[in-house]
This record gives sequence, C-alpha cells and structure tokens, in this order.
Amino acid sequence: MMAAVTLEFIGCGDAFASGGRFHTCFLVRGGARPFLIDCGASAPVALQRRGVDPSGICLVIVSHLHGDHVGGLPFLLMDAAYNRPRAEPLVVAGPRGIEASVLAALDALYPGTRDTVSTRVPVRFVELESRRELPLDGVLVTAIGVEHSDKTPCLGIRVALDRKVIAYSGDTGWTPALVELSRGADLFVCECTGFDQPLYSHLSHAELTTHASEFDGVRIVLTHLGPHMLAHAAEARWPCAEDGMVIEV
Repeated sequence: MMAAVTLEFIGCGDAFASGGRFHTCFLVRGGARPFLIDCGASAPVALQRRGVDPSGICLVIVSHLHGDHVGGLPFLLMDAAYNRPRAEPLVVAGPRGIEASVLAALDALYPGTRDTVSTRVPVRFVELESRRELPLDGVLVTAIGVEHSDKTPCLGIRVALDRKVIAYSGDTGWTPALVELSRGADLFVCECTGFDQPLYSHLSHAELTTHASEFDGVRIVLTHLGPHMLAHAAEARWPCAEDGMVIEV
C-alpha cells in the first residue's frame, strides 16, 4: 500500500508575516523522502516548531527569489555545515539565478562562510525552465511562468508523486497560466493576498471568484493571506490555510 501524500503548511504567511504567520514553506510527504516547496526567511524556525529535522529534507523547490520564499535557505545550509551534518545531498531547484542568489544571501548574512559551507554541504542547484518536466528525487517537477515581478523570474510549481498532483501558484497576479497550472491537480494551493480590492502583482479573493469557473472544480486552498484577506477569511469561498495545517491529497 502506498503512503498517503500530504502537504503540511509549515508557513503560509505573506512577506510581512501578517497575522503572526510564518513565511511560505510547505512540506510534502508521501514519496521516498519528504521535500519542501519554498523556504521563506522564517521557515527554519517554523520547521523546528513543527519537529521537522531539516537534515532529512533532500529537495527544496523554490517558486521565486523573494525573501519570504527563499530567505530560509542560507540558514538551512548553515545548519548543515555547523550543526547537523547531512547524510544525503540537498537539491535546490528554482528559477534562473537560484544558486547565485542563495549564495549571495549567505555571503551577506555570514561573511566568509561561503567556502566553508560549499565544502561541508553536498548541495546541487538546478534551474527550472517553464513548461519543462524534470524528475528530481522521485518527484516530477514542472514550472510555469507567472506574473509577479519583472526583476526576477517567478514560477508556479506543479509536482507529481505517487499518482498525486499538487499545484502551487507561487506569488502572482491573475494570469491564464494558473488555469493551466492547476488543470487536473488533486490540490491547488493558491495565493490570495487581498480580499476585494485589486492588487499589483498579487491575487485577490474577488479576482479569483471572477475566474472560479475556469478551475473546473479543482480543490483549492488559499495561502499568503494579507491583512485585509485575513480580516475576511470567514467569508472566503475556499478554505484558508493555517500554519500547521496538514492536508491529505
């Protein structure tokens, strides 16, 4: 019997940790080994709060290079170098520039440690290309470009494992790519920063409701809620994530 595929919201907050929520980080279990989707700045704290040993994570998939989605990675590398040595290599997959961005952040946070970390931690960086399937550590990963920033590539992420498919919007304004990304998925985790006002580079509940029929009944859970959306969470058409929530896919 195959183990159930689950997604745990280690963190589901926005960039400002609205509502006291940790930055974005999802833990997926069910394949050979657990993996992370995004690893925001406060994710290392949240992982420990949830009793997750980061040395057991062998794959991290990053949607885009903003600190609330990737800022925890330097701390994971430091942890592996100085605190809990890794028995298995770590694969970090993300948009173009993922390696340079993470290592530059490491240099900025802990000057002079880059060479030590590179020597002690077996890590491999992989750049994801839009609409190209890539097998990584037993997971089939597909990235699709979304509309969030013109300064750095931003991706929606689709992962397939054990006959289950999880789709994740990343951060984005409305784009038809979201319909493509979520099509046929067993779970679609979708950002919903605002409630009824249009937002630059983010989604609102009103906007998602306008396009609801295009998702063809896909199971949706909302994440990355900003202050206005949090204040109206009880009115949401779809379930809203909470830190620590576990969903069986």
